[in-house]
Amino acid sequence: MALPKYDKNKRRKQVERLPKGAYVCIIKNAREDDNRKGGGTHLTIAFDIAEGEYKGFYQDAFDRNSNEDKKWPMDAVFYLNVPGDDAKQWAWDNWNTFFADLEDSNNGFVFDGNVKRLKNKLIGGKFHIEQSEYDGKVYNHTRLKWTCVADDVRNDKFGSLPDDKLVRPSKPNNSEPATDSDGFMNIPEDADEEIPF
Repeated sequence: MALPKYDKNKRRKQVERLPKGAYVCIIKNAREDDNRKGGGTHLTIAFDIAEGEYKGFYQDAFDRNSNEDKKWPMDAVFYLNVPGDDAKQWAWDNWNTFFADLEDSNNGFVFDGNVKRLKNKLIGGKFHIEQSEYDGKVYNHTRLKWTCVADDVRNDKFGSLPDDKLVRPSKPNNSEPATDSDGFMNIPEDADEEIPF
């Protein structure tokens, strides 16, 4: 049997991690979901890098995945709690900041409550390193933590980056996503999220 020819131009791309930093992002899709632990809802926002050296970073990762049931990369999903009447001030601060940054990043756009209208909108994002632990191994992820105005990223005026979130040793495994102090959900790597929508 003759061996098939190879094409050196179709070499497998080296899988890389997005460096910590600030990027202009594009929203690929968004939906409203119930919180898993009950008590309210959150927006699930799938995004990609819109500009610069890493443009299309997550789309490339999605396209490289050959699984039939492939899903949008978990590192490219942002969770924003929808504040209720009894929400703490930080939840309102996160909500107001996200939509102010979104409107200031998209000239003339005003959010009217229709989540579907978020698709293809730009926003600045500040990314940090977040670690997860699974089966005794620690994994590094670059995740969107805070938003900012897209022009502030372009002009290198986005301010400081968020602190990294490192794993504490011997933390018990919890299958439910935790909500950290700023209201963003931490979803375990093995969670079955159906993204893209």
